[in-house]
Amino acid sequence: MAIPSFELFGEAETTGDMPDVLHCESIAARSRIYDWSFVAHRHHGLHQFFWVSRGGGRVSIDGEPQGFGPHTLLFIPRLCVHGFAFTPGTSGWVVTLPASMPLPVPETPQVLKVNGVSDPAGVTGLFAAIAEEHSHERPGRAEALQAHAMLLSVWVMRAMEARETPPDSPRRKLMRRFGALLEENYRQHWQVDRYAETLAVTPTHLTRTCREVTGKAASALIQERVLLEARRQLAYTDMRVSEIAQDLGYQDPAYFTRIFTNKVGRTPTAFREAPGAGAPDLGEATP
Repeated sequence: MAIPSFELFGEAETTGDMPDVLHCESIAARSRIYDWSFVAHRHHGLHQFFWVSRGGGRVSIDGEPQGFGPHTLLFIPRLCVHGFAFTPGTSGWVVTLPASMPLPVPETPQVLKVNGVSDPAGVTGLFAAIAEEHSHERPGRAEALQAHAMLLSVWVMRAMEARETPPDSPRRKLMRRFGALLEENYRQHWQVDRYAETLAVTPTHLTRTCREVTGKAASALIQERVLLEARRQLAYTDMRVSEIAQDLGYQDPAYFTRIFTNKVGRTPTAFREAPGAGAPDLGEATP
């Protein structure tokens, strides 16, 4: 059984193309039907923005739980495994859009606590404008929804930049390129030198940049991406360990088991029995 993948609004499974430009609904509209809880799943071709104006709950992102309260904006990119347990009565909006829409969205999930006197009202206004436009059939509706989605995406990117230090730099741009390339090729077990060659930098420069930005070597990030997918498949599928090993490019399941056990601290079988054991409880989202 694969990781559950929900197709919500008649979208194409792989591209995420939807019959409408995007979809907007209240958090309560769907949550009430499912008792305010959603099992871990992912969307192949959809990004989602959540705005929690009142209430809260817990979100699990790639197996790590995190609490959130009111005035929290969450961004869940395509293929990110996530599940929700909302506090009954939570209010806000969910905006779902195809990943093919050309927007400056983050590459990683975000949980942003929105502070300040006017900031929450501003974000509420962004979502309310999308909800109002989505609910009417008027001339220029598609263009208006795309424009509102762009404004929302830009707001999220600015909020991320505002909390990042130092600001964007050539190093961070290289890291984004490396991250995208890693996402495409981690199953092929490329070594650092091949990534560096493809990115037109030296292996030393790539490793130094990774350490400066993330505190980890490029080789560690490569291995972590493989292990992340291994944890996902162990936690959310019924695939045998040998099948997971083969899917992740390991010809010898025993070798995969040794690597996993050494890095995670538990065998694949033990991890599957209790995937959340030892996961950090991050509490309510902070800026």
